[in-house]
Amino acid sequence: MTTSRKIAVIHRFGDVVLGGFVDYSRVIDHSRDQVVYFVNARGRKDIAAVEPLAAEVHELAELEAFEPLRAAFEGASERLGGFDLLLALSEFDLSHAARLRSELGIPGVGLDRISLYRDKIVMKERLRRDGIRVPRFLDGAEEDAAVAFARETGYPVIVKPRRGAASQGVRKAEDERQLREALRAVHEAGTAGDCQVEEFVAGPIFHIDGLVKDGELAFYAPSQYVGGCLGFAEGRPNGSFIVTDRQELRDRLQRFTEEVLRSLELSDGCFHLEVIDRDGREAVFLEIGARMGGAETPFLTVDLYGVNLCEEWMRIELGTFEPLQAPQEGVHGGLIQFPEPPGTPAEVVSVSSLLGVVPEIYDEWTPKPGEILDGKGSYYHISGRYRLRGESEAAVEKAILRAMGLFRIEARPLAAVEG
Repeated sequence: MTTSRKIAVIHRFGDVVLGGFVDYSRVIDHSRDQVVYFVNARGRKDIAAVEPLAAEVHELAELEAFEPLRAAFEGASERLGGFDLLLALSEFDLSHAARLRSELGIPGVGLDRISLYRDKIVMKERLRRDGIRVPRFLDGAEEDAAVAFARETGYPVIVKPRRGAASQGVRKAEDERQLREALRAVHEAGTAGDCQVEEFVAGPIFHIDGLVKDGELAFYAPSQYVGGCLGFAEGRPNGSFIVTDRQELRDRLQRFTEEVLRSLELSDGCFHLEVIDRDGREAVFLEIGARMGGAETPFLTVDLYGVNLCEEWMRIELGTFEPLQAPQEGVHGGLIQFPEPPGTPAEVVSVSSLLGVVPEIYDEWTPKPGEILDGKGSYYHISGRYRLRGESEAAVEKAILRAMGLFRIEARPLAAVEG
């Protein structure tokens, strides 16, 4: 008989992100284990069905503030006699979870390892130490040092945060004037201490989404970007399509993925790795997250592979994971996200539907007329999200490009609406 465990869960999602996608009752036996949830208001809506089964639920005004979370966590830990496991599924909760594990002696990734998956300088230093190709980089935003670095590496260069996701705060500088402007903006925003300047490496970019168990790949799905995250942050659509037809490329990216995971000591869990394929010959590390990919990635993975990355990740943590029977050939699909239109905040007037127009599109979400786009972006509160299936990589890529050309949104700036 399995021993009862005391499990803490930090859950922040809600809305269209993971509402209904993650069902803790499918993964955790609440009749056996004592489960305590720490949520924000949106996350509490997600767990409504399982809340009656929980030992405790603590709703916090925000999960970003560590001290209120620690106070609630320590109180629950004292009442239950300590926690055996802490689950945190969002990138934005990984650091808090690591700190709580270290301070309270909970097994799992603690402060000694979390920077390998959250701090882009630390992860690149480790990989470079182990002989894995990474872009050249400069830690810091001191203007003269950055200009000297750019002269040595050549333009363009990338100015980006050490931490973060979805290319938020990333700027591409094509020359010295743009570099100085980007650095001054960083200083004005008070984020100079969280900044790096990085060599720009040309080549197609891939995201690799997977699961790792006991140091071995348990699931592996490489996709090639069309547009990319930086382009999305700059106001252009972003898409990607799964790579299954180019076996040599799949194998080469898999070998690189395994090297990266070993170097970063990521032996159990979920990961989202981004890689540049320089000149079609050399994989170059871009960044990694010890969590699921964003946007439509987790939903597409369920649709095409039958694999719920989030729930399988939890099973790995819980020790209940079973080998997957996911197909490795003949999976052809992709995703697209369209950013908010310029001039936000704005009221949506109309959005073109692409269902039935682009045959490969099988699922779409667009905002309804009258909705307000607030200009804060993300991959979810945007102009449109699409999932595609096709007969080949080439067919899906062609469909993505066609959809990008056909998509239309009309929105009125809020100032004009209110006037």
